[in-house]
Amino acid sequence: MIIPYFKPARRNVTFSLILLLALLLLVLTGLGVFRMYFSFDWTGGEGESGELFNLSVRGGNSYNLFEASPFGSIFWSTQLITLLLAIGLPWFRLIGGSVLALLAAGGIVALYIQKAPAVSNIPLEFELLIVLVLYGLYVLLQYFAEIRDRKRFASLLSQYVPPELASAYSRDPGSMGLDGEEREITVLFCDVIGFTAISEQLQSHQIATWLNGYFEVVSKVVVRHRGTIDKFMGDSVMAVWGAPARSATHAFDTLSAAMDIQGEIEELNKRFIVQSLPEIQVGVGVSTGLAMVGPLGSEYRMDYTVVGDTVNIAQRIEAQTRKYHVPIVVSDKTAEALPDMLFRELDTVTVKGRKKPVTMLQPLGPKKSSTNEIKQFLNVHRMAMEASKAGDWQKATELFTQLRDEWGPVDMYDLYLQGIEQASRL
Repeated sequence: MIIPYFKPARRNVTFSLILLLALLLLVLTGLGVFRMYFSFDWTGGEGESGELFNLSVRGGNSYNLFEASPFGSIFWSTQLITLLLAIGLPWFRLIGGSVLALLAAGGIVALYIQKAPAVSNIPLEFELLIVLVLYGLYVLLQYFAEIRDRKRFASLLSQYVPPELASAYSRDPGSMGLDGEEREITVLFCDVIGFTAISEQLQSHQIATWLNGYFEVVSKVVVRHRGTIDKFMGDSVMAVWGAPARSATHAFDTLSAAMDIQGEIEELNKRFIVQSLPEIQVGVGVSTGLAMVGPLGSEYRMDYTVVGDTVNIAQRIEAQTRKYHVPIVVSDKTAEALPDMLFRELDTVTVKGRKKPVTMLQPLGPKKSSTNEIKQFLNVHRMAMEASKAGDWQKATELFTQLRDEWGPVDMYDLYLQGIEQASRL
């Protein structure tokens, strides 16, 4: 079935006007209203000038429209067909346009056969040439329009995904995987700590400058690590790895981006100090797992996004960065996907809206670059967590106190000690 563009577009109107102008020129040429005459003489250099040949071009007129006899039914019928072809071609896709051109050519041939022996002012061969030229011009216009659309699409998409992925999508839109499917991904949530209190101190234009600086830093880091910015929500940024582009390293890339964000925020704060703006502090939550990815929405608005338990966990554990006073919190699934990284267990909690508990951890960096001191502290931390879970409050208190005084952060270990004190009273 041939499906036209039912919604009128300015580009289609422009293309129709171009084809109509071309049709007018072709018809006038076919009638002989204006013609070009070429004269070529080979002299072989025998003349006084020594020229090998002589080429001359001149214009002429062999048909006077004002004194012409009636054109006849064949002429007007064929011009009606080519007129409809010039108007209709831009509104069809390439396959539909090809079929339309073939129908026009077949109709013109059938008309000449039916009306024989009547003769038209324009020969059948030239009428078919008109159809061919109109079709060729239509193909060229569609080709250049597609190139322009791809460039615009890649430019727009590169604001959300890495440029190399945007280029790949523009070449092969099918690679985006726009069909909804369940897929393992990693989600990152980044949120400003204490945004409400800070925003009350700033003017509207200062808030815009402050937030735009923060969004620019986070977006740059996400794209650098081949992630996709899913959405901005107030002062929060949600980014995804593994969708729409599949990735075998989505957990690693996400954690690398989370750690880079903290470093880039420190540099941003240096600029904020110069601009007399308050420093910014962010918390980052990272979660790995299955999620439904694909287009969601309605006929009025569609959005390619990810939904599911993994997204909810990332958002919930990001809020825990304030409670435990650490910059990044990841889920146990993320930690399991990164065996070469060191993690400090924070707690096992039941996240709101989820029955199954989630173990939260703080990333400490690659194992191979970690110092012996950090590994020793981490071992003490594990023993303290095991003692706490076993109800050995005395041992847990001693170890957590040691870690608070020698490692930190102090607020986090104070939180553990307060929890032990309350539990021991029960």
